[in-house]
Amino acid sequence: MTRLNKIFFSEDEISTLRERSNLIEIVSDYVSLKKSGKNYKGLCPFHSEKTPSFMVNGEKQIFHCFGCGEGGNVFTFLMKIKNLTFPEAVEELAKRYGMKLTPRELSERKKKEFEKKDILLELNSIASEYFHNLLQSKKGEQARQYLLKRGIQQEIIEEHRLGYSLDQWDGLVRYLKEKKISLDFASEVGLVIPKKKEGWYDTFRNRIMFPIFDLHHRPIGFGGRLLKDGEPKYINSPESILYHKGETLYGIQVAKRYISEKDYVIIVEGYFDLLMLHQYGIKNSVATLGTALTLQHIRTLKRYTKNLYTVFDADEAGFQASIRALPLFLDEDVEGKLIMLPKGEDPDDFLRKGNYKEFQRMIAQPIPLIDFFLERLAISCDLNTIEGKVKMAKEAIGMLNRISDPIKRNLYIKALAEKIDIRESVLHDIIKQPSKGIERLEGDSKRKVQGRTFPKSEQMLIQLMIHNPEFIAPIIEENIFQEFQNINLKTIGKEIENIYLRKGRIEIAEILSGLSQDLKNLLSELTFDEFQLDREKAEKVLRDCIRKIKEERLKKDKIELLKKIREAEQKGGEKILEGLLKECQELAKREKALVDMI
Repeated sequence: MTRLNKIFFSEDEISTLRERSNLIEIVSDYVSLKKSGKNYKGLCPFHSEKTPSFMVNGEKQIFHCFGCGEGGNVFTFLMKIKNLTFPEAVEELAKRYGMKLTPRELSERKKKEFEKKDILLELNSIASEYFHNLLQSKKGEQARQYLLKRGIQQEIIEEHRLGYSLDQWDGLVRYLKEKKISLDFASEVGLVIPKKKEGWYDTFRNRIMFPIFDLHHRPIGFGGRLLKDGEPKYINSPESILYHKGETLYGIQVAKRYISEKDYVIIVEGYFDLLMLHQYGIKNSVATLGTALTLQHIRTLKRYTKNLYTVFDADEAGFQASIRALPLFLDEDVEGKLIMLPKGEDPDDFLRKGNYKEFQRMIAQPIPLIDFFLERLAISCDLNTIEGKVKMAKEAIGMLNRISDPIKRNLYIKALAEKIDIRESVLHDIIKQPSKGIERLEGDSKRKVQGRTFPKSEQMLIQLMIHNPEFIAPIIEENIFQEFQNINLKTIGKEIENIYLRKGRIEIAEILSGLSQDLKNLLSELTFDEFQLDREKAEKVLRDCIRKIKEERLKKDKIELLKKIREAEQKGGEKILEGLLKECQELAKREKALVDMI
């Protein structure tokens, strides 16, 4: 087996190249930019828009789109705009600026990691072609007839590389042996299973095969649908270094360009639902893989659109699935909407019954998920009683508080107040955060980033480090990042700390290089969200944020400790109780230190 060559360069060379590059000059090759204050603005090249929301900061050498959320540095931009790997983007910039690069030697551990991943990807590619060729062969006649009966045409079979696994125990095993491919590796990605004594047998037998691809059209796993009666009807590849079902969406490799063009995506739940949508030309659609919609799914789709339409069954399970997805949509600041099919229908059946026009009408008039939530909540609460109104107010406010757009949030609060016959001011009092100090500081700083998924004091502290570098050293001395509750902000804070300790200064473009794409997007947004505070006010904000973060951590630790104490008392563990009482004393010291800060 061959593997793709991996090219790496020293951090010093990459840093020099990044400093030598001119992001405005490079972006201008693809986007018409106009000066807008300290920044440059233009139409985003990564999603369709009529009003410019794509910003470039020449001083910090970063970009961010406030429409789709994409952000990063010069390498990120080139990778996305030209579909390049990081090494390819580095090489392209080096050629542009006449810089000679020296490839860097990888550690043995890293080499083995990359080699193994490449081997597994190639193994999956071989298996995918094996299954696909079987479907096209004489042996795949029954499978082809089944697909035809389900309305799946040859074009979709080819586009999604559907396949067939033989009704044999060792069809794939023998094929891989002929190719001299390690069956240990095949077992690792779930293609074969070891026998109890010795040897191997196929995982997938007599099944329609659905290769699961990543964004780069590489097969990372498989699903299989049994052709005869029996259980389980469907089986999927196990989790592996290639495949994580909570991060993967079926059909994304085909759908991504159509999602960008249409500026919305339809999310369904099954292989055949997805294939039927594509069969009818609705290719801006993807499917989850036997799991509920996750945060990572939403973040992947946010790269292409902020308009996410879910299709769930019109039963109680479907209703609950819709409502569970709503907080994720609100927290990620995307438009979540619902396409409600008649009870007992799924997209596959509905379209095959000739309801294409009706489905298009539903797509044109989706139900906002927040509206659906409020309607369902009103049904579950008895609004003829005070208790019912109180229940609805509390549950609804918790959800409405996640809406990032203040205008939209206030309109929903007004509608809720009318529905339960209560003054708006009462609901606004409920929605306020307990710490008025932080709220006032947020007002003073005129922040535009809503960031409602993050503890506000943690977010503010990161922004103080970005915009007031003189605070970085005292913040590091506080060792405050270990008390952060949000893992994303904690990761960004630690990256800023590491670079500052190494270099005595920070550059946002360099910090971005060490982060995942999601964190690049977050940091670029926080950086563009500039605020002006004089020195005295900024120091006050800093103190209040540190105190608030410590208070929240202390509160959480207290709850955890009380839980441990109750468990220890029930079990009668005296030694454990002694240790927990010592922890109580430590908490008391921390509490006193917080009081002294005020």
